[in-house]
Amino acid sequence: MSVSDERPADYDLAESWDPVEAAEADELADLDEFLRVSAELTGFDVPELRATGMADEHHRTALAHRVRDEHALVHLWYVGAWPGEAPSSARAHDRGLVWRTFRAAPPGAAAPGHGSWAEAPRGGAPLGGAARGGEAR
Repeated sequence: MSVSDERPADYDLAESWDPVEAAEADELADLDEFLRVSAELTGFDVPELRATGMADEHHRTALAHRVRDEHALVHLWYVGAWPGEAPSSARAHDRGLVWRTFRAAPPGAAAPGHGSWAEAPRGGAPLGGAARGGEAR
């Protein structure tokens, strides 16, 4: 017998779904288990995930969604938002794993400082003729 066979024809899953009850039954309801699974999926270890400061917020976001989708969890950690939604907070995007992966600061989140435009990017070529392929004049 399938699940749909057990429900009356007028049964509405969205109205009857209790998020607290679902979270208690969900293996990811435990923060430590959520972080363990997240570490496996993202390639970052649990201390690194905790260091983002987003563990509790991402845990709440994941629990707010009934669907347990591995790709969505990875997206949440790397981008700071559940797929198709805005980030849960301004800092969620800024602390996304994507910036750690690329060793970059999120645009607009950290001021580079006065005169930074005159400095070569970390690991980049110096400004001037050599960067353009010729001698400095």
